[in-house]
Amino acid sequence: MTGFSPITAMIVLVAVFFLTHYLFASITAHVTALLPVMLTVGSTVPGLPMPQFTMLLLLTLGLMGILTPHATGPSPVYYGSGYIESGKYWQLGAVFGFIFLAALLLIGVPWVMAR
Repeated sequence: MTGFSPITAMIVLVAVFFLTHYLFASITAHVTALLPVMLTVGSTVPGLPMPQFTMLLLLTLGLMGILTPHATGPSPVYYGSGYIESGKYWQLGAVFGFIFLAALLLIGVPWVMAR
């Protein structure tokens, strides 16, 4: 992350943290594996405000529940009910995930930086 401004580094790391959730079976597995890594990487960026960075990373966890049919406890219930087909669930998860991530980065970053 050398050469990036603190804000750019924060945005990139939050986006990577959010998008890599697709590689994990649950939010618990994702947090256990990646949160310490992201916090460590963020702590090496000079000028990056760690409390705000941590808050942004944690805010993504609530948004991840809609991404996949196995992300959270209620997700398998929705998927298992047959109301939403598997392909549609993944498609809608990607669409809403992008919308939520964009909103977090466009609204959340300025908001936490103002605090």
